[in-house]
Amino acid sequence: MNTLSKSLLALGLAALMTAPAYAQQRRGGGFGRAGVSMLLSNASVLDELKLDDAQKSKISEIVDEAREKYSVTGDLEPQERMAKYRELAKEIEPATLKAAAEVLKPEQLNRLHGIHYQVAGPAAFEDEDLQKKLKMTDEQKSAAEQIIADSNTEMRELFQSGGDRDETMSKIREHRKATVTKIEAKMTDEQKAEYAKLLGSPFEIRWEGGRGR
Repeated sequence: MNTLSKSLLALGLAALMTAPAYAQQRRGGGFGRAGVSMLLSNASVLDELKLDDAQKSKISEIVDEAREKYSVTGDLEPQERMAKYRELAKEIEPATLKAAAEVLKPEQLNRLHGIHYQVAGPAAFEDEDLQKKLKMTDEQKSAAEQIIADSNTEMRELFQSGGDRDETMSKIREHRKATVTKIEAKMTDEQKAEYAKLLGSPFEIRWEGGRGR
C-alpha cells in the first residue's frame, strides 16, 4: 500500500469512527457518505461480499476514481487534510455508492450497508437512511444525537490522552459499543430487531498489515 493510500485509509477510518463528519453529511440521505470508497478498497470487505472477477474489476475502477479525486489532500497538513477530505466526501462518496450499486447484486449491497453500519458504530444512527428503516421518532433522533455528541467529547479525550496505542484503541472500541447500547435503550423491541437484521452477522474488518476492527 503506497503512502497516499495509507493516508486516505487513515482519513476514512477517522471519518467513520467520529460522528461529526458523518453528521455534517447525513442530511443528504443514504448510506452516510463517509466511508464507502474506503470499505470497497478493503480486501476483507470484498471477500465478504463474494464478488466475482468481473465485479472486482469494476469496483476497482470505481475505487481508483474516488482515490484519484481524494489525492488533492495528499500534501496538506493533517487538520487541513481532514477538513478537505470531509468536503470532498460530500460529492465523492454518494457518487461512489451510486456507481457501486450498479455493479453489486441486491444482497451484496445490503451486506455492504450492514458492514458500514457496523464500522460506523453509533454514528450510523445519524444517517437518514437508517433512521427511516428503523422508523425512528423525532424524540429518538434527538436522544441519539445527544448521546453521540457526549460520546464524541469522551472519545476525543481518549484520543488525546496519549499512552499505549493498543490500550487506547481497545478503550475506544468498548466506548463505541457502550454508546450503541445507550442508543438502543431508546428504541422499541421491534426497532432493535430490525437494527440487528440490518447489521447482519458480525463482521471484523481487517486492515492490510494490521489486525481486524
